[in-house]
Amino acid sequence: MSDSINQWGGSTTKAEVAPMIVVRRPLFPGVIFLALGVFGLVIGIPGILFQLTAGSDDSPAFGILFGLGAVFLLFGLALAAGRINVYDRHYDVKSGFGKFRRREVDDIHTLRLGKQSNGSVTFISLTAWNEQRKKQFMVFTNYRGYREFTAWLDKRRPEQWAECERLGLPD
Repeated sequence: MSDSINQWGGSTTKAEVAPMIVVRRPLFPGVIFLALGVFGLVIGIPGILFQLTAGSDDSPAFGILFGLGAVFLLFGLALAAGRINVYDRHYDVKSGFGKFRRREVDDIHTLRLGKQSNGSVTFISLTAWNEQRKKQFMVFTNYRGYREFTAWLDKRRPEQWAECERLGLPD
């Protein structure tokens, strides 16, 4: 019996194809928020339990620490969850806790570089839109997999990539 046919005669589902490229945020910001969140929870939960069992003062410090820890933990998990999985002719975009949304490479109508500055540090982004001007993705140059992703875009959408490079960074 073939490996792809089960005992009832039906075919098994194909295993998920691994992406060629994965574009993700840098580890540092997410890890900082995760560490702060775990620290807040590790100190806040026992502190609240001790206050409840010992009947000590009604200081809200442990409750605030627990709340901030939970918020930081969720924010760190959301930062770590966002990614773009790149395949041969399409890519899947996921922001935060959302689900993956499949995008076709042929739907990319416009690619533009952008600049965001806070006075000292300048961040350069690459944004894509479809024909209806709906944003498809935005990635920054410090993302893991950025160079491979831009090389993939150059091969699959050469006209759009050439126009993006021709226009360069806005002033």
